[in-house]
Amino acid sequence: MTNPSGPLRVGVGGPVGSGKTALLDALCKRLRDRFEIAVVTNDIYT
Repeated sequence: MTNPSGPLRVGVGGPVGSGKTALLDALCKRLRDRFEIAVVTNDIYT
């Protein structure tokens, strides 16, 4: 994940209620001390 060629991009998709937001919340909290993290959403309710 520290490749100098650019950022790592991960897409998360799934049906409503499948746990996408909970997954990203847990991942960000786990990785935020080691990496610079950004999340982009297109869901107006999240």
